[in-house]
Amino acid sequence: MNTLSKIGAGMFALFVAFSMVSQCSRKSSSSLPISTPEEQAAVILKEYSKGLDLDAVTVLAKKSKDAADFERLLNNQAEAVNNIDLNEDGKVDYINVTEYGSGNRRGLSLTTEISPGKIQEIATIDFEKNGESGVIQTSGNPSLYGPGHYHHSNFSMTDALLMAWLFSNRPVYTSPYGYGNYPPSYGGGWNRQSEGRYTGSMTSRTSGSTVSKSSRPVISDPPLSPNAEKTAAKAKALSSPTISQRSFGSSSRPSSSSGRSSSSFGGFGRSSSSSSSRSGSFFGGGK
Repeated sequence: MNTLSKIGAGMFALFVAFSMVSQCSRKSSSSLPISTPEEQAAVILKEYSKGLDLDAVTVLAKKSKDAADFERLLNNQAEAVNNIDLNEDGKVDYINVTEYGSGNRRGLSLTTEISPGKIQEIATIDFEKNGESGVIQTSGNPSLYGPGHYHHSNFSMTDALLMAWLFSNRPVYTSPYGYGNYPPSYGGGWNRQSEGRYTGSMTSRTSGSTVSKSSRPVISDPPLSPNAEKTAAKAKALSSPTISQRSFGSSSRPSSSSGRSSSSFGGFGRSSSSSSSRSGSFFGGGK
C-alpha cells in the first residue's frame, strides 16, 4: 500500500471513530431528564425562601408577648429576621400574622400579599400545650421550602409570654394590615440584605438556641391553617415565568463541554445575569 493509500485509510478510520463518539454523546445528552415547568418553578421559589430563616423565626416567636408583638418584631428592620422578597422589588415584604386553632393546639400563619388580593403563606407556627409546658413547631410552606422542613423547641408557660397569651381567653388575632396598608414602623419596607450577609447574621443569632430540626413533624395532626391553600407565588411562577425562570429553564440542561449549567443563581432566585438589571418585579406590582 502506497503512502497516499495509508493516509486515506487513516483519515477514514478517524472519521468513523469521530462519528461513533458524536453519536454516543448525542444519545447520552438526549437521555438526560428535562425539568418540567413545575420543577423549574419549585427551584426558583425555594431560592426565595432563603429570605426567612425558620430557626430565627422560632426564636423570635418565643420572645414575643403576643401575636401583634410578634408581627411587629417580624417586620422590624432592627431585628432583621425578615429578609424575604417574593415580589422581587428589592424591598423586604411585609409579613402578616393570623391566629388559628383552639383548645390545647393553636397556630400562627405567616403570609404576605405579593400583589392586591394575591396571598402567599410562607410558614406556620404550631403550639401544643401539655399542662404547664408544650412544644412549638415552625414549618415552611412546601411550595417555598419544599417538604419536610420542621423546626421545633419545647417551652414552659412561664418562660415564654406568647405561650401564656395564646392559651388565654381573648379575641382571635388577625393582622389588620394588607397590601399597601402598613404600620408606620414598616413604611415601604427596607432594602433586602445579600444572601451571604443574611445567612451569617441568622447563624450568629440562633447560635446556642434550643431549636431543633427534623424531616418529620413533632406535633401530629395540628389544626389546619386558614391560609394553607394560598400559594399565589407558585401559581404566578407557573403561569408567568420571569427572566430568571426562563434562564433556569435553559441552564437546567448541561453544556456540551463541561456538563455544568450555563448560569447560576445569585441572590434569592435570580440568576447572576439578571440580578443587576431587572425589567420588572417578580410578581408584578410594588409593596
